[in-house]
Amino acid sequence: MKKLFYWPILYYLRFLAKLQLSKTKPLIIGITGSAGKTSLLNAVEAILKDKFTIKISYKANSETGIPLNILGFSPRSYSVLDWFWIIPLALCKLLVNWKKYDIYLVELGVDSPYPPQNMAYLLTIIQPTIGIFLNVLPVHSQPYDHLVPEKTKNKKAKVTDLIAKEKGKLITSLPTDGFAILNADDSRVLKFKSKTKAKVITFSAKKGSVNIKNKIKIPDQIFDQHFNETFSAALALAPALNLPLASSLKSLQKNFRLPPGRMTIIPGIKNTTILDSSYNASRKPMIGALNTLNTFSKNKKIAVLGDMRELGDEAKVEHQLVAQTVAKTADIIVTIGPLMKQYLAPKLLKLKFPKKNIYSLDNTPQAVKVLKSEIIQGKETILIKGSQNTLFLEIIVKALMKNPQDADKLLCRRGKFWDKKRQALC
Repeated sequence: MKKLFYWPILYYLRFLAKLQLSKTKPLIIGITGSAGKTSLLNAVEAILKDKFTIKISYKANSETGIPLNILGFSPRSYSVLDWFWIIPLALCKLLVNWKKYDIYLVELGVDSPYPPQNMAYLLTIIQPTIGIFLNVLPVHSQPYDHLVPEKTKNKKAKVTDLIAKEKGKLITSLPTDGFAILNADDSRVLKFKSKTKAKVITFSAKKGSVNIKNKIKIPDQIFDQHFNETFSAALALAPALNLPLASSLKSLQKNFRLPPGRMTIIPGIKNTTILDSSYNASRKPMIGALNTLNTFSKNKKIAVLGDMRELGDEAKVEHQLVAQTVAKTADIIVTIGPLMKQYLAPKLLKLKFPKKNIYSLDNTPQAVKVLKSEIIQGKETILIKGSQNTLFLEIIVKALMKNPQDADKLLCRRGKFWDKKRQALC
């Protein structure tokens, strides 16, 4: 889409989306945070699906994705050619789509302090009555780096404060009859308790108003520490909708399934076990995934870690912090991408991790070749995790699956659009 038409098309889609919402008048629940938003969408859906008709913004959290989702369709891609059919089809959807739903559950992705990729712009499309603020991490921090002078003391903290301020606009925008659901374990999130006109419900995975640790048991699923946070946030929604906590917990246990690429257990070649967390990565979830890997004490453990992208000036520190954990939890470490090679691998050597057990590779196809020919002997547990931008670690998962014919059912980023992206890499 050429820049000349960018804003007119955004305004056009926003106008149509607002008209569509005026037809259905759903209760809008907005979710924001730095990590775990999609898993939270799944958890909230699990709680509500038996009681309400719900529309969910899966794979649609942006200035274009949200209005198109509201109108009822998802493009194959956003190429110039695609926009020639998106524009007229959007109007057609407005005219013919009269599907009713009680609740619109929407993920709000904030990648920048500037419109249209900021919270302020997204809130011109939708006006949530309930807002869930999950957490704040220095993820997608690169666009904020220039707002804090280079030599500022505690620059990382100040950049993270700016991210919190932007995401927190969801909470400050809520109406007086709404609910703000805030993570009491995150001090930056909890500050918005005094900045909203809405009623406040707090949750805590550790000790707060909704503590579900050791209570969730879901067959064939495993969860790192941040899932306690996810489940707590989802259950905190229950009182806002006058739902009994006990029945909400039962619904969560009955209906919740992890999205593809978020710590799914998959049988691998040579009797290996794959922990597929290939969808995306930032420091906190990556450390959580590594701690989960560490629980597989009977098997040799392989950590396949891709770059954590869009961290800006914090990339070095964030990768080095991950190195401290992976050095204690994995027997063999495979890194993919320049950031892992530049920052994590040297830190491993400083931590006295055996050099012979570190493989620093440039891309995913190289990793597949080395894992199959040199590393995997049999019965290992293999964690695969990294950012999605240009890495496509699901390629590794498919290559190591015992039943690769199940890839479209089990793995993330499926379809012709993503197939084309992966083919370009390989």
